Amino acid sequence: MPTSSSTAIARPLRPTDLPALVSFWARSRPPLARNGARYRNEARTWERLGIEEQGFHLLDSTIEQWLPLAGRRHTWIAVRGLNVRGLASARWRGARRAWEVDYFVAPSADTSVCLSLLEQLARSLGGAGVEKVFLRLDADSGLVAVVRQAGFFPYLRERLLRIDGAPPGLGPSNLPLRQRRISADILPLFQLYNASVPATVRRHEGVTLREWLAAQEKGRCQHLVLQDDPTGRVTAWLRIAKSERGSRFSLLSERREAVPLDHLLAAALSYLADKRPIFCLVPEYQRTLARHLGEMGFRPAAEYVVLVNRLVRPVEEAVPVPEAARQPYPVS
Repeated sequence: MPTSSSTAIARPLRPTDLPALVSFWARSRPPLARNGARYRNEARTWERLGIEEQGFHLLDSTIEQWLPLAGRRHTWIAVRGLNVRGLASARWRGARRAWEVDYFVAPSADTSVCLSLLEQLARSLGGAGVEKVFLRLDADSGLVAVVRQAGFFPYLRERLLRIDGAPPGLGPSNLPLRQRRISADILPLFQLYNASVPATVRRHEGVTLREWLAAQEKGRCQHLVLQDDPTGRVTAWLRIAKSERGSRFSLLSERREAVPLDHLLAAALSYLADKRPIFCLVPEYQRTLARHLGEMGFRPAAEYVVLVNRLVRPVEEAVPVPEAARQPYPVS
């Protein structure tokens, strides 16, 4: 029977835990933590893609980041004895119904710590009415198997492609891209999503407009759309973001030859030309986009797997059936 000192106990973070967190940060600084375990944030969110995190940077933020703030964030720690052994943090995505794990700091070899954190996270968020929790990990992370044990299901693989210099022979783009209108473009963008994303992915992200809105990732970025004037249909959606350590973009477009993919990429790169390297996040179903980027000089930088834990299961509703409809067909 394991003793209390060898069993990891996960619980919500408290203000009095700050000294223990500081100690945890000091012990987790690279290259190796105590006992040879490497501590780093394993969760990959949109705003940190392409940024190599060498350690758990607790002191880069204030304690308010980790404590619940207006219900938009929750943090849990795993404690073994008097020491913090791991930390998990989750935040809203587009709405309270869908959350994402934005920090997961624990040694993948210590399964009890990882499972304890993930089970406490699911229990707390499920009790608060959250329907889904998303988590993006490196595809080769040792945590993938552990996370699956905790109820997360891998539904999508993504590649992060990178370019450091200017792509050769890339001409100007004269596409009439415009800023996304938050209210007016919701339905056209959802229609674009349904036309461009496989049903196997939509089933986990958002089958309904309500689910899709809730699952939208956070992160400071600019949204540009391409609209077909005759029909008013949105045919492409470009999301771009800049930071001091580079820039990134993603592109969703209709799978039709009429959508000028080369011009869309030229537009994205012209917006981001002053912040290099440039990264593009490409889901596995966007093979044409990946091929175009490869021809332009983009090279693989990372590969991810996206997992979801559905905390609330859909329940089939009983529908009244007329008595005549329940009668078997007569056998001739």
